[in-house]
Amino acid sequence: MAAGALLTSCALSGGSSDDGTTTITYWSWTSGSQEIVDRFNATHDDVQVDFQLIPGGGDGGYSKMFNAVRAGKAPDIMTVEYPQLNSFITQDLIQPMTDWDVAELEDQYPEWTWQQISPTGEDVYALPRDVAPTVLFYRADLFEEYGLTPPETWDDFREAAVRVQERNPEAQLTSLGHNDGGLLASLAWQSGAEWFDTSSGEWSVETRDDNTQRMAAFWDGLINEGLVEAEPQFAEAHISDLKAGRTLTLVGAPWSAGHLSRYLPELAGTFDVAPIPQWDDEPTAGNLGGSTMALPVGSPNPDAAMVFARWASTSPDAVAAAAPASTAYPANINLQDTWAAEVSSANEWVRGMRLPEVTSAAAEEINPAWEWGPDMTESFARLTDAASARVGRERGLERALTDWGDTVIDQLRLRGYNVVD
Repeated sequence: MAAGALLTSCALSGGSSDDGTTTITYWSWTSGSQEIVDRFNATHDDVQVDFQLIPGGGDGGYSKMFNAVRAGKAPDIMTVEYPQLNSFITQDLIQPMTDWDVAELEDQYPEWTWQQISPTGEDVYALPRDVAPTVLFYRADLFEEYGLTPPETWDDFREAAVRVQERNPEAQLTSLGHNDGGLLASLAWQSGAEWFDTSSGEWSVETRDDNTQRMAAFWDGLINEGLVEAEPQFAEAHISDLKAGRTLTLVGAPWSAGHLSRYLPELAGTFDVAPIPQWDDEPTAGNLGGSTMALPVGSPNPDAAMVFARWASTSPDAVAAAAPASTAYPANINLQDTWAAEVSSANEWVRGMRLPEVTSAAAEEINPAWEWGPDMTESFARLTDAASARVGRERGLERALTDWGDTVIDQLRLRGYNVVD
């Protein structure tokens, strides 16, 4: 409500000037956005972009967007992450981009991302900016000191956790960010789970499945045995543990390298990256984050906004501009070689890591069957609360995920969605 009140008192800039230039507003919080806008403005005359930094989506950014669109104060273009797209679509807050011939770009993106932005296979509701396949960052110097190699399976991961404790009782192999619903979802995704399914024409929600439960039981066991820590990622304690070598790995995505380089600049050259450990013989990755360019209902200058959105999603120049500030991996397959060269050149922390080759392989291994629910902003908040309340207890995450799934079903039915038993 406070965000809505604020929006009603603030006018958005934008519109055409006397010289024919159209200025549009772009709302985002993602790293590299300002640099992308600066490069676009320096290379375009007819359209100029006014970048407005907003809070992260789950930290109030989405509420700001919802309130702005409903109040008729929409920006021209905005960032929306994959999990939240359905929320905007089902509430009629973003408009299809189909009339701007974006369908011709489909073969430039992985199939699963196109399914996320075009859930019915007809209208296209956003343009993918980046994807976030799950990978494992690890302290290469400490792995060598402890005689470890990057774990190829989750069983190997557990064995490595035991060996770390044997070598240094003050250290742990990793920390699980129980306060991050997206992280828990990515681990379930990588395990083969499918929490939501609309293939029958109705909503199906399933968190009692074997794949979800084996993932949750695995982490419950590690945490309860004291083999890994449970603490919020990139909070002060987590950064301190990484810096001191008390935490040796991070389950993350390509964008995580940018965070690590900002928080731990003195550790440049000590980290490397490996594929996420596997459950089964077939290599699989989940997806942890990723963003799109979405056109809100009521966008004052949709044609100009689409010029910028298309450029930001397809131009090598946009990738080069963002590289000094962000290590997010472009969704557009034509930009991935450019990203590998630019991010390694621009970021000393990444230089020498296997991030480009590991990310490239992982991006092709993301399970395409995954769907998101119709309101993941609220659902993630509930999941975070459930996991944080139960983590560290006997079968804590197992029960948290089971109870959360039941709550999601109840909430969807209360909102009038048809949910199959």
